[in-house]
Amino acid sequence: MKALFPLSLLLIAVATACGAPPSQSSAHEMHAEAALTVRDAWAAPTPSGVDVAAGYLTISNGTAAQDHLISATSPRAERVEVHEMTMNGAVMQMRPVARLDVPAGGDVQLGPGGMHLMFYGVSEPFVAGQTIPLHLVFERAGAIDVELPVQRTAPHSHGANHGG
Repeated sequence: MKALFPLSLLLIAVATACGAPPSQSSAHEMHAEAALTVRDAWAAPTPSGVDVAAGYLTISNGTAAQDHLISATSPRAERVEVHEMTMNGAVMQMRPVARLDVPAGGDVQLGPGGMHLMFYGVSEPFVAGQTIPLHLVFERAGAIDVELPVQRTAPHSHGANHGG
């Protein structure tokens, strides 16, 4: 009996140290706690007299469900739209996207030369050094407020400008 006691303690210590493998439900709960976030947000400066501007950002969906960006607004513009830019031969075409799909566990990048935000009815130019407030509404995640720093190029730091 005495010889089995240390062996039992050893088995209990090893089992405790290793822990039980996570069940599917606990893995799902951990994944469900992840959030939809916005990073690398910025807006390009605009010249005086121009009433349109462009904005860029990356949306990361850390959840297990697809989401959709359904609206964007800013006090700095009469309206904000998501646009898709494509080339048809030598002709650039832009068209508004009514609803932007954000895949489960994935990213959507809005950047120069592709999908981007268009600010219409801008009364004052976007000037380098300013920040532009942006209110995004997602079908599942709800509202996320973001600040877009006005600068000439994309930000180099990742993880800045998170919304939530």
